[in-house]
Amino acid sequence: MFQLFIVFHKKIFDDCYKNIPNDLLYQYFTFVAVNKTIPKEYTKDKYKIINEWELSIYDDSFQLLGYNENSAIYHIYANKLHKKYKHIGFFQYDMIFNDNIVNFLINRLEKEESIYFSLDTYDFNFCSYRTWNEPRTMEYIIQDYEKYFGIYFDRTKKYPLCNSFIIEVGIYEKIMGWVIQLYKKLYPWCIQPPNRTHFGHIGGIYERIMAYAIGCENLKQINLNISHDNNYKKFCY
Repeated sequence: MFQLFIVFHKKIFDDCYKNIPNDLLYQYFTFVAVNKTIPKEYTKDKYKIINEWELSIYDDSFQLLGYNENSAIYHIYANKLHKKYKHIGFFQYDMIFNDNIVNFLINRLEKEESIYFSLDTYDFNFCSYRTWNEPRTMEYIIQDYEKYFGIYFDRTKKYPLCNSFIIEVGIYEKIMGWVIQLYKKLYPWCIQPPNRTHFGHIGGIYERIMAYAIGCENLKQINLNISHDNNYKKFCY
């Protein structure tokens, strides 16, 4: 069984999920509301929703400092909400599910092991330089990865950006064991000069941390028929 966690801070857009039957939407999707200061808008009784700030274990610094989706990724892990599933996924509120992804996932997960799903993957240069380019922080992360896992970080892999993926729970737990010990190591110097040389956004840094870790698991990757429509953002700010 799997569960897909959709992170949103203001609105849930019905059109993004119109291709998924309501019963399957409610069973396989959980919508994670973040940032309690922003009023929420969504169709009542249509979605299974949890408020991040009401979880038993909650650290508001993740929202205050701008960890973005990684806040939800952490809090799902910390509260053990993943434990009853075999696979877990995370996506953003502005992503359109172009078909009934539930049936597709059920069929693929029954047939194959050692796979993961994402919107797309990108090479190391794109993730680390073209869209980020903070080499001091990047090299620290890679060195910490090698030290923690005792293996070489392979820069020839492909990596899933956007904090949007579906992976086995065991892989999720393995990765989060590394990620949680990075929090105190990276902040605050990773967003301060001279280390901050690009956007310096801690959410973007952890987007790449998750991408690096998943990409290095040597799993077969399968693209999902999901569109990332940034136009939805203008309705949420």
